[in-house]
Amino acid sequence: MSRKATFAVALIYLCLILALGLIFFIKRNLLFFIPDNFGPIPIGVPWFGALGAILISLTGVFEHEHDWDEGFWPWHVARPLIGIAVGIVSVIIMQAGILAVGSTPRPQPQPPATPTNLLYYLIAFLVGYREETFRELIKRLVDVILSPGSGGGRAPTIHSLNPAQAPHDTATQVVISGSGFTGTQSVKFGDTEAKFTVDSDGQITTTTPVAQAGGNVPVTVTTKLGSAAVQFTLT
Repeated sequence: MSRKATFAVALIYLCLILALGLIFFIKRNLLFFIPDNFGPIPIGVPWFGALGAILISLTGVFEHEHDWDEGFWPWHVARPLIGIAVGIVSVIIMQAGILAVGSTPRPQPQPPATPTNLLYYLIAFLVGYREETFRELIKRLVDVILSPGSGGGRAPTIHSLNPAQAPHDTATQVVISGSGFTGTQSVKFGDTEAKFTVDSDGQITTTTPVAQAGGNVPVTVTTKLGSAAVQFTLT
């Protein structure tokens, strides 16, 4: 899907969700069939999660003018639903954390914009906008619940890059092989952060940024336990 088509889809999503929000808060009686809460989840949580997801999709349209990848169209089409899902799960995680330390979330009185709800709305928006935060939250939760007190881990090491060089003016997929990549926080080409996916503890797939000129730059992988770098050539 082209940038223009993606922009149009995201803009339609944004208009729909803003219209729904206005109707809910101004003409609440028109949406009488929608409850104020879904169990422990305030009704505004899905709305803010979807809003954050749509805004990051629009941001991508403008930030990736020169390296637009049409293959990401399913990601953009599904953004509102993803934002809703991660927003709801994140709020449930937070509520479970509150319960774990011996207190309970405050009741959700009317109107819905209580201080507790505002915090939930903010969390939903942030994870919808930046789903990397949600992935880190899930990893930490798994560590706490399923492997409490476990230590270990190792600093990352890089064995090879495939390919070892790429054009400076074209975004190119690069596979980084090595070890200790679980929990990678960033991948950089020089000082520029790159998009990446951790395929396994021994492999990362990333994309080179578009640079003004060629040259040798360090590719740096950073985790909580340290960093590793090797030279990469932009031709």
